Amino acid sequence: MTRDEVLAAFPGQAQRLAQPAAFVQPQPGSSLTAGTSDVAIPAYEADGVSFRVLFGFESKALNRVHLSALKPGASTCEDLEKALTDRHAKPARAKTGSSLQGEEFSWKLPDQTIVLSCAGVPSLGFQTVTLDYMAPATEPARK
Repeated sequence: MTRDEVLAAFPGQAQRLAQPAAFVQPQPGSSLTAGTSDVAIPAYEADGVSFRVLFGFESKALNRVHLSALKPGASTCEDLEKALTDRHAKPARAKTGSSLQGEEFSWKLPDQTIVLSCAGVPSLGFQTVTLDYMAPATEPARK
């Protein structure tokens, strides 16, 4: 899909941004890469969680959908991991971060790779939860 096709697929939701917005910075040890997007949905509900959605493009084609939980609760990561596991089987797991520990779950499917990244201290209300859907050809190499 192109930018225009994404905008047309989500009328009234997806919008072009005046300035590109950055994806959430990946933790050390993550398989994800940093990036930016100029097409977004400010608030999108999925699996009971409100996300900000950024659409990543490479060579004018959609290659990544980056969802960042707006206000993750203490169980958001756990709930998403369970929902995705129920749909796609057991994920690969990896520890991420340095002083701020995190965990990354990944599902490699024939048509996409899904990466759930969680970091922070949920009991203190300080955490980030991101969910990335990537085209297989653009999957980043594990660092």
